[in-house]
Amino acid sequence: MTARKFSILETGSPRYVLARKRAIGQSIYMGVALSHVTEGQIEWACSSYDGNEFDTHEDVFIADTSVPKARQLEKLNDTIIRTVRDYANSHNYRIQAVCIGCDEKTAKVVADHPELQDPIRSMCTRFWFDLDAAPCIYTLRGISLTEEAASAARKVYDWFTPQFPGSIPRIAVDPETNEVLVDMDGHCHMVDLKHFEDTTDKPTWDKLLQLADQCKQRKLKILFFNSTPQGGGVALMRHATIRLMRLLGVDCRWFVAKPNPDVFVITKRKFHNVFQGVTADEQYRLRQEDKDLWVEWCEQNFDHYWGKGKDVVESADVIIMDDPQVSAIIPRIRALNPAARIIYRSHIEIRADLASVPGSMQHDLWDFLWSGFISKTDMFISHPVAGFIPPRVPHTRVALMPAATDELDGLNKKMSPSDLEYYRRVFNRVAEDQGSPGIDGERPYVIQIARFDPAKGIPDVVEAYRDFREQLTNSGVEDDQQPQLVLCGHGSIDDPDGTVVYEQVIQLLSQPEYRDYAKDICVARLPASDQLLCAILRGSFCALQLSHREGFEVKVTESLAKYKPVIAYRSGGIPLQIEDGKTGILVERGNTKGVANALVRLYTDTGYYQDFVNELRTKEQDSKRQQYFTPFQSVNWLYLATELAYKGNDEAVAKNRPAGEIDGTYMGDGQIRQWDARYVREYWQAPAKN
Repeated sequence: MTARKFSILETGSPRYVLARKRAIGQSIYMGVALSHVTEGQIEWACSSYDGNEFDTHEDVFIADTSVPKARQLEKLNDTIIRTVRDYANSHNYRIQAVCIGCDEKTAKVVADHPELQDPIRSMCTRFWFDLDAAPCIYTLRGISLTEEAASAARKVYDWFTPQFPGSIPRIAVDPETNEVLVDMDGHCHMVDLKHFEDTTDKPTWDKLLQLADQCKQRKLKILFFNSTPQGGGVALMRHATIRLMRLLGVDCRWFVAKPNPDVFVITKRKFHNVFQGVTADEQYRLRQEDKDLWVEWCEQNFDHYWGKGKDVVESADVIIMDDPQVSAIIPRIRALNPAARIIYRSHIEIRADLASVPGSMQHDLWDFLWSGFISKTDMFISHPVAGFIPPRVPHTRVALMPAATDELDGLNKKMSPSDLEYYRRVFNRVAEDQGSPGIDGERPYVIQIARFDPAKGIPDVVEAYRDFREQLTNSGVEDDQQPQLVLCGHGSIDDPDGTVVYEQVIQLLSQPEYRDYAKDICVARLPASDQLLCAILRGSFCALQLSHREGFEVKVTESLAKYKPVIAYRSGGIPLQIEDGKTGILVERGNTKGVANALVRLYTDTGYYQDFVNELRTKEQDSKRQQYFTPFQSVNWLYLATELAYKGNDEAVAKNRPAGEIDGTYMGDGQIRQWDARYVREYWQAPAKN
């Protein structure tokens, strides 16, 4: 019987030409099945699935038996990648995800030859980096190879979210413990350790491997807790951290609470917004009924998912609490596992000046959280801004750490021109559905990517853009040569402000002073697609970040890493990320005229703009940005875990822990360390003298 093959449309066909002009590629999901037949012969099949129909390709790969088996598989990888790329391109298909699997016989061959595991994983990573398709690995069963391939395609379709382009797997959470099963509990394999190594300087990489080995030898168990598995910078960092820790073989897990919209109104508007000082309205003062509801929610989550008999908290060595949303579980952690070391990680800008004023909303809120919960932790990790460390937190227990992003995930990976064009069209479709103009492929644009949040300064962005456009018009620049403005971002399950602020922006654009420019302002709340944000940022002329209150903005890091100059307010930790006049331009908060003037000069002075781009491309800047990426951040966490954990040290250390308050942190080796609000990196890069 003749093997079935994918059809390839000729590049001159009417359908092919039409698709290249304006159509968005149709999403398909692919399954690849491999079967080892005899020495040097591998049968393979590929099935594409669009949710309705399958299309199948079958082939036999005859390997050169004179080269090692690993090299044979690399050649097979080339063949498969080339075949599916040609097929997708000719039909204007967009491969969103692929499941690669083999039958049990082939799995046994791989198990008997461990050197074959790397080429199979390499096939996965090539789908991610070469074709922008999220890759998964699975063991397949079926009566034929084509049935296995079809089963794999159907399985990966179910794992992803077909209505949203951008290769984002559904967020999987264990129903028994609410553990976030990152990358479909490891089935999604986008990167290998070698990719992280290639993007990390050698001293940092060597330290990462050393600390990971220590964690494995001592069998340390590290847990993260926060409120949501998706949306916002904390969740993004945790996905990347768990992904790397899994590759390193470190036992590191991440748990989230069961969502409660009533509680999220409290934690967003009465915790987060109040701490940042973006509201002075007394209606947002924390009431007793708010406290009772929040504490009850935290304790119910603990008892149901993480308490006694769940093998979560009781077996943990180090626990990191991300922000205050679930911090009411800290006393229960202490009661169940007194030996666990607890680190509180503060990600937001806490207005220490306001929290120091007796009777202020910030003071009363912090007094409640600190006295009853956060004071019971061993360390307090803050963004590296002195004004973010609230009162009553001893600086001898404080260490500093910036936020991080990941160079290899969908938010930051490199993209081909066709990828960028695809996501521009997707963005325009989303914008059109929301009644907003899209991005004109023939014009430059300025962008601010941020959640629709009252602290993000979105009205300032609109006003600065109006002033910028007015100046360009007065200088004789035609309208169709002037940049557009893009305002976009993801939502978050624990943020009830998103819809409110989004609607306020839409109303703002209808005001008389902005009406003439509204046709060039693209406003969109985007689905959870990392590559969509990445592509739109990569296509921009420059980026804005006009936050009035900010912790440490990873979008600034991501913009600079894409060689985009950033104009930003001197808010929170942002001035630590931008070298004023070299990598971006810092403006005083609220000075929209200064922002407009900076935009005018960047746009009209080509040499001035290119100076920023050239500086951002230097090795020196690449080296400086290392501290804001996942491997460096993971060194920080593993260092803290190995230094704080009792396991692997003298058993008497935990028993001899001082009963009362101490000036500093009682370490895993029995010493008392005074951290003195210094960067964590200072301790592992050059060991501190205590």
